[in-house]
Amino acid sequence: MSHYDVIVIGAGPAGSRVAYKMTETGRNVAVLERHQTAGGKKCCTGIIGKECVDLFDITGSCILREAKSAKLYAPSGEFLRVNKDDVQAYIVDRAAFDRCLAEKAAAAGAVYLTNTFVNDISVSGEGVEITVSRQGNEEVLTAEVVVIAAGFASKLPQKLGLGHIKDFTVGAQAEVEAHGIDEVEVYCSQKIAPGFFAWLVPISQNRARVGLCAYERPGAYLREFAALLASEGKISADTLSISYGGIPLKPLAKTYTNRVLVVGDAAGQAKPTTGGGIYYGLLCADIASQTIQQAFAVNDFSRRRLSQYEKLWKKKLGRELQIDYFARRLYRRLSDKRINDIFSIIRDNNIHQSLLNSSSMSFDWHGELILDGLKRLDPWRQLIGRYIPAYISKALRHTPPHPPGSPS
Repeated sequence: MSHYDVIVIGAGPAGSRVAYKMTETGRNVAVLERHQTAGGKKCCTGIIGKECVDLFDITGSCILREAKSAKLYAPSGEFLRVNKDDVQAYIVDRAAFDRCLAEKAAAAGAVYLTNTFVNDISVSGEGVEITVSRQGNEEVLTAEVVVIAAGFASKLPQKLGLGHIKDFTVGAQAEVEAHGIDEVEVYCSQKIAPGFFAWLVPISQNRARVGLCAYERPGAYLREFAALLASEGKISADTLSISYGGIPLKPLAKTYTNRVLVVGDAAGQAKPTTGGGIYYGLLCADIASQTIQQAFAVNDFSRRRLSQYEKLWKKKLGRELQIDYFARRLYRRLSDKRINDIFSIIRDNNIHQSLLNSSSMSFDWHGELILDGLKRLDPWRQLIGRYIPAYISKALRHTPPHPPGSPS
């Protein structure tokens, strides 16, 4: 039986970040990964903001290209082009990105146990026992603290009484041959991607990722979307090798209990607007690491002590996620005709350029941008006014004391 200070379940970005931070403080850490290699989530656009790249010192070796602009398509086919002179985001090789974070943690001393399946987990006053299957054998590992970073599909939080993610969508994506695509394209249409949007993301001179999210039948919708793009000469899509992935739209009811924290997609720490979870997962990984280190300092791993983690990450992200979720629910209610109307108003009033130049503009923090947009879009308030809940109306009347992403 092997014992560790900290066991991390899942070798995605959030899991490897926790492993690195805890190993950096001298803790004995093991990372359990059911796949043969670390991370490598396939259904991911791989777009991360410049703020994330700079803050977490992400190496250029996994970056495929820069992104300064995007085209946003209305159902009518009309598009708005948004661009800035400076780089706003980077498109990464997701498998290489995950490996980079894992290699950094391993170099610091974390032990990676791949091809390892978690069969059971039990928590007591003495520690945590994890029963795993590895190389055809069953083993029992023990730890003082466990961090669950096993992604959206993990059943471990529910097993531990932390509930389950109640609102989610499913992403479908394929890599295709592309023709003359040099910037990100986003398609807003309930016919193409009901309740969400579709994307075409260039990753090299002649390759792109095509995908969408939908609440049902995402694969069927993706095939129809790819056929549309092929008919326009943008891609070649004779056969699609589609990968799928669940994307949380609301956080887990509870992200801590005795000796256990939940981080990343498993905790629902993703943007409801875009489904992106890398940056928020990394931010919460650091908060989790800080909380655990403080628990070790006083040798107290109780629910009460670890509750600090949820207080801190909600202070950082709670309001943002709440506003973003409102925007997602509002969008789901809009017909394609309403979406076309909104695009026309934005174009006619040059609102997209005004927002690009506003202080609320941020690739990673959408809440203030959404509120700023609602303030500017008076002509169509009557289209959505009845859907605006009290907390959004209140937020529209108050300006936060600091810009998105700044220290509080």
